[in-house]
Order: sequence, then C-alpha cells, then structure tokens
Amino acid sequence: MTAAVAVVDEYSDDAAYEARLRAQVREIIAQSFSPPPKLTVSEWADEYRVLSPEASSEPGKWSTARVEPSRGIMDAFADPEIEIITCMVAAQTVKTEVINNVAGFHVHLDPCPMLILQPTLQMAEAYSKDRLAPMIRDTPPLSAKLGNSARDSEDTILHKKYAGGHITMAGANSPASLASRPIRILLCDEVDPYEASAGKEGDPVSLAIERTTTFWNRKIALVSTPPIKGASRIESSYEESDQRRFFVPCPKCAHMQHLRWAQVRWPDNDPLAARYHCEYSAPDTGELCDHGWSEAERLKAIQRGVWIATRPEVKGHAGFHLNRIASPWRALGEMARDFVLVKKHPERLKTWVNTRLAET
Repeated sequence: MTAAVAVVDEYSDDAAYEARLRAQVREIIAQSFSPPPKLTVSEWADEYRVLSPEASSEPGKWSTARVEPSRGIMDAFADPEIEIITCMVAAQTVKTEVINNVAGFHVHLDPCPMLILQPTLQMAEAYSKDRLAPMIRDTPPLSAKLGNSARDSEDTILHKKYAGGHITMAGANSPASLASRPIRILLCDEVDPYEASAGKEGDPVSLAIERTTTFWNRKIALVSTPPIKGASRIESSYEESDQRRFFVPCPKCAHMQHLRWAQVRWPDNDPLAARYHCEYSAPDTGELCDHGWSEAERLKAIQRGVWIATRPEVKGHAGFHLNRIASPWRALGEMARDFVLVKKHPERLKTWVNTRLAET
C-alpha cells in the first residue's frame, strides 16, 4: 500500500494517471478482503484442479464432463441439506478423484479440519504420498497453501496443516489415529475392508463420526466397492440413503434408464462386440425399443446422464450407486470379455461382480 501511494505521489502532476492508479489500488485491496467465490466442488475442480502424471492416465486440467457421473457426487458435498454421502461404486471409476477434489475444495475455499480414513495406516501413508502430494504439487491454489515453507516443519505424511484447518490421514486399524482432533469433513475410503473394531475401541467408522459431532455443517462420506451380501458396510449405508442411480437417455427413444448388466448383449463368441440394449417397453403395446447402442452412443448417453433418487422421501443422506457400464474409461466390449473369462470361476466371478457392477 505504501509503495503504491509513493508511485502516485511521483506522478501527481498527471491527475488522470493518479486517478487510475488509485482506482487500481482500491480494487486490489477490495479483492484481498472479498469472500471467496461461491463454487460447487465440480466447478472448483473444473477451474483449478490439475491431474498429476503419476496419478492419472490423462494428466492435465481436470474436466468434470469427462467423467459426468462424478458431478452429482461432488456437488452433494456443497448441498447444505445433505449431511451423509454414501458412494457404492465400481473400482477405477470416480471415487478417489471425488475424495481428492472435495479435499482440495475445502483447503482452498472453505478451510476446516478434515479426516481421510483408509483401511490401514500403511494405506493412509500410500494415499498421502501417491495421491494427495502430487495433487498439492500440481494444483496452484493448493501448493500455495500446503507447499514448501517454514511451516512445513510442523507437517508429517499423515497430517498437513494450513490456515483454517488441516488434513489428517488415518488408518481404520489404528485406535490412536482415530483419537482427539475434532473434524468437520470425514472422508472414509474403501470402508468395507475396515476391521470390525479398531483395537478394543469399537467400530472405526462410528469412532470417526464421533469426532464430527461439534460441527453443525459436517459432512460424512462413506465410499467403497461392496463385498459379500449381508456383510457390507457400504451396502447397508446405501440402503439407508435416498438410493440415487445414474439415469441416461436412450439415443433412439430418449427413455431414461439406469444401466444394468442384464441389458448388455453380444453375438456368440464375440464379447468385444457387446452393446447396451434399451430396456423401454411401450405401456400400451408392449413394443420394445431394444436399440443396441454403439460405443459412441453409450459415451454420449453418459454425458447426458443425471442422478435421480429412487427413495426421495429420505432426507439428508445421499446415496450413489454406479457400475462400470457408466464409466468412460473402458469400452463395454472389454467388460463383456472379462465376464466371459471369469463366469465359470466362482471366486473370480465374485470379484468381477464386486468391482465392475458394484454389487454384493
């Protein structure tokens, strides 16, 4: 401010220049004290997030439109009506980057204490090194707050401090890492492999949730692929939610439907030619649409998809179920080929159902 005034005095013989410079100084001061822009998490990611080469097959600027199902999940974190978010999703779809973007959004625009809970302390350390650290390094507003500085001497692999909050990584198998420190944002990743009890302390998810009780605006997220029916934390949580599914329009008849494996078909001995077939049946005649979507049509339908709650009477708990048919990362034919390879092997088929269909 003093330097700016000195410059003004030096050119005080030029009234117009002085007026312009004073206006610029006022604008800089106003911007410095203005509140952060009101963005959803997906808008923040589109504006600021950079994908790191060691953590993404498509490094560079993030685009929510590239993986459209992630939009509704991320934006649930900015909805004041929602307290709990459950994501029962296929492996290698959206879950890790959703967690990263939620964490990044809060570090930058809505500082608060956060806990990212992994199944073990070793996995928490791996997440911090392999996913969190590259995101901080390559996303400018995060590196500005969490990058190298004198204050980093207070930080560890599992605990990162910044103005207004911190990110703590913990293991569900470690009672000590679940103790102390109140938190506002709880992000529980891969909850089904968690131990039934953290030592002798009890259920690790319940212990972590206890740490959020002092915050009226808390967010609690449970994310996982599911294992065995009746023994799945994520399935139980999803059943308690408003049970959202990702509905997409048929390219031919525009009927909205969530994508089900029963509608995937392929010619004999050629699973790579698999297509998704529209489920629509005319209510008056029973005539089927049955249009077989090309791969381009499937991808276009996903980009036009929307999340719809199938139990809208449930309030405050948003549940998301997403299988790999709705993923842009793998062709449908490759998913069908993998199914053909495992269907005669019960254990391999079980893994395929869990990780591809996100079903128990």
